[in-house]
Amino acid sequence: MDAGAASFYGEPVGANAPRWPQARVAILGPFPPRPGGVAIQCAILADALTQAGAQVTRINTDLPTWRGEGWRKPLFPSAQVVHLLRALRRTREAWDTLHVHAASWWGFMPAVVGLFARRWGKRLVLTYHGGEAAAFMAQYGPFARRVIMRYHALLTLTPTQAAIFTAHDLAPRIVPNIVPLARFHFRARGPVAPHLLWLRHLEPRYRPEDALAVFARIREAFPQGTLTMVGGGTLSDHLRREVKRMGLTGVRFVGPVPMSQLPAIYDAADIFLNTSAVDNLPLTLIEASASGLPIVSTDAGAIPDLIQDGKNGLLAPIGDAEALAEAVWRLLSDADLARRLSLAARENAARFDWPAIAPLLAQAYGLL
Repeated sequence: MDAGAASFYGEPVGANAPRWPQARVAILGPFPPRPGGVAIQCAILADALTQAGAQVTRINTDLPTWRGEGWRKPLFPSAQVVHLLRALRRTREAWDTLHVHAASWWGFMPAVVGLFARRWGKRLVLTYHGGEAAAFMAQYGPFARRVIMRYHALLTLTPTQAAIFTAHDLAPRIVPNIVPLARFHFRARGPVAPHLLWLRHLEPRYRPEDALAVFARIREAFPQGTLTMVGGGTLSDHLRREVKRMGLTGVRFVGPVPMSQLPAIYDAADIFLNTSAVDNLPLTLIEASASGLPIVSTDAGAIPDLIQDGKNGLLAPIGDAEALAEAVWRLLSDADLARRLSLAARENAARFDWPAIAPLLAQAYGLL
């Protein structure tokens, strides 16, 4: 992914967007080139805050030289904690609010380390990412609750995720991810061609094999159909072998791509297919919506908070390739449905643009 401070939000935030010239915020989380939606989100947030006039400090939780093979890899957890503690201490005079981006399991470690900023009188804000919050809180709830209670604000991305923390006597605020609509060209679809796009990591939790199963069913009726799979991961070679074993033509593996190329990839497709088994608020679904792509997705995790079946997308059960293929078939055979979902998708995406999210963050940061 692209790394520059001004490359992620893209267009200027606009004259009507809030201006925060007095705000001094440190963002602690992964940043590109670390892959994944959280890294992209941290970069977009840092860029949007900078354009709003805030002074932004980036504290990267990723240490790529320690993640590879060799003697460094076993020492990565310790090196990461030491790195973050040093970075917090070194930069503490430059910021008043620490915004930590954490997740489940070891991904919760930044939330623990961030507590050190309390001794300097800083305001602490925690955004919880990922789709495994329920399992994590079931196992580590008492410990996690003690940590989270020391933050001034807990932010979750969806109502489903918020309910998990509410059940542990916490008081989350819902502040979704930011997707800059200006980056994505909207093109109303309907009728649609059988050109499917799948864009996630090629990892088991996203069930990319199901995308092949869905496409195989579609190809039976639409031999001219195509499936573009964007992303890298541990299943990359396996999926290529599966395509050959199935004798499936029309599948194109693109691999990971820079964020600057994503708008064109969305624009070239007609239907967005998501097959994940674990999810919270995937950026890919919002970006696809911003591009006007009719969406067919599983109902994993908090996806129903984002996509309402029949209103701005079509949902099917996890692992049900037959139901997913049937939903794709509905779009291909009903131009009115495809166009209605395409228009509704763009409208749905508008609630994730910076002008809609900025007031929520201002409240969490104590700027109002």
